[in-house]
Amino acid sequence: MVKAAVLIADGSEEIETITPVDVLKRAGAECVLFSVCGEYVQGSHGIVIKADKMVDKLDMSEFDIIIIPGGLLGATNIARSFAAKKAIATAISQRKYVAAICASPAVVLAENGLLLAKKATCYPADRFVSALEEKYTGAETVVSGIFITANGPTSAMKFALEICKTLGITPKF
Repeated sequence: MVKAAVLIADGSEEIETITPVDVLKRAGAECVLFSVCGEYVQGSHGIVIKADKMVDKLDMSEFDIIIIPGGLLGATNIARSFAAKKAIATAISQRKYVAAICASPAVVLAENGLLLAKKATCYPADRFVSALEEKYTGAETVVSGIFITANGPTSAMKFALEICKTLGITPKF
């Protein structure tokens, strides 16, 4: 069974958090939400999401992928978390998949030196695009090695389906 670790924080974009979890569960995957804030996080549109565990309990050896939703505040909170950055770095070193959407490819990955993909995408704001430098494609989703990136809320479903395709699982709708 595929296991996904999903990072969440106050300010995480709800559709970018819940859509991958929903689609992955429909494909038979187990998803565990790890918070960098508290047991309950308030998303960017005020929706409260309950975490399963705190990020300091995340052991990437138990997971196939780590998923990082966007939302500028959420991405910033995740990027500031030592435990989250350590989990992402461990996933990369263990050749696990790393999926990030919206602001997260830039704020969490690129700005922390963790985006080792040849190509990537993100929300098309100047700050984020410049963080990706020549890696930026402008596409809705990009798969490059172990990295899966997407450009924002309107691509949440495509992002989730790309994760499933990359993991070799098929959701049942």
